[in-house]
Amino acid sequence: MKKGFKQIFKRILATAFVLVITMTFTGYEPFDVHAKELVWSHPGNGWHYLEGTDISVKMENKEIYIYGTGEIPDCDFWKLYERPWANTDAERVYIAETITSIGKYAFYDMPKLRYINMYTSTFIKDATCFDKICYKPVYRLHDGAVNTEMIGTIPYTSFDSIKAMAQTNYNGASWIMDSPAKAREFQNSTNPTVPNVYYAGEKVKRLPNEETDIPPEKDVPWENIETYSNGGIATPICRLSAETLDASLIVSAQKRFQGRACLEAYAAFIEDYTFAATFNVAVNKNARVVTRTYDIVVENQVIQTQNELKYVLTIPQEFQLPGRSFRLLGIGNGVVNIFDDLDSDDNTITFATNTPTAAYALVYK
Repeated sequence: MKKGFKQIFKRILATAFVLVITMTFTGYEPFDVHAKELVWSHPGNGWHYLEGTDISVKMENKEIYIYGTGEIPDCDFWKLYERPWANTDAERVYIAETITSIGKYAFYDMPKLRYINMYTSTFIKDATCFDKICYKPVYRLHDGAVNTEMIGTIPYTSFDSIKAMAQTNYNGASWIMDSPAKAREFQNSTNPTVPNVYYAGEKVKRLPNEETDIPPEKDVPWENIETYSNGGIATPICRLSAETLDASLIVSAQKRFQGRACLEAYAAFIEDYTFAATFNVAVNKNARVVTRTYDIVVENQVIQTQNELKYVLTIPQEFQLPGRSFRLLGIGNGVVNIFDDLDSDDNTITFATNTPTAAYALVYK
């Protein structure tokens, strides 16, 4: 049996968490642009070594090869010129499976960089690591032993960190996986689904091109990616309850991956529940309806309604189980709201709030 009605209560976050709230909807947390000083040696012949580590870099023919074990550290935004590949016209980077993470600003502002070869075992620490690279870059994601970091009792994997960047349709990127099953998993991990996902053995049909003699059956996705797209499909997963319908409001929700700092906030309030998934819920004004049922609106988004309304969120199928008890942890406006399920349907969770626009974690026991 699911839990019946329980009083909804709020807990004020610590000051450190308040900064997280402003970045919740991006999946990445605030950061200090200043990183520890990195010292590179340059023995010649295209080789570069990061002192104090076994990270080595080989550069040749507009290609960057990164070897070693451990992380590519955060780069100081004000000293990007110290990176070995700074001010180069590199088009491809190959990152070894033994590289555990890619730090902030690592490949920032490299306008010729289009092809990124890496493994699902590598964490992407922040979207800035591949910000301002070539338009429509292609990420070739090879299967690796996925690494997991525990944030309290919440597992956060290297594959999750890649999905967190992909969910933004970052710079029109395309994502190439090792198998159809991995491509489907990657694409369907978010809602809306990740666009431009393919697998390495895939052959695609393309429009006839009189300027080339390449037969269509030889045209693999990463050679002619401009013509094709997929994904970007949104499934409605949240609505106003029939008990509190309001025509002046439009409800939408996304299944999204959040950053570490947001997960830390959830971990502080998860108690003895098990983490399932994260969502962003947004409530907007319906411009065609004049009735005013809100108190606070920011850029057409309703932050607070006059009265507490009920919302129904669909539980992802993989977590649906008869008798399972769910609750939501919602981060918004500097507080964590804890909502127990108000309905008896095993496939949905109903919650009531007057501050609906927030980031939510679905948890269960």
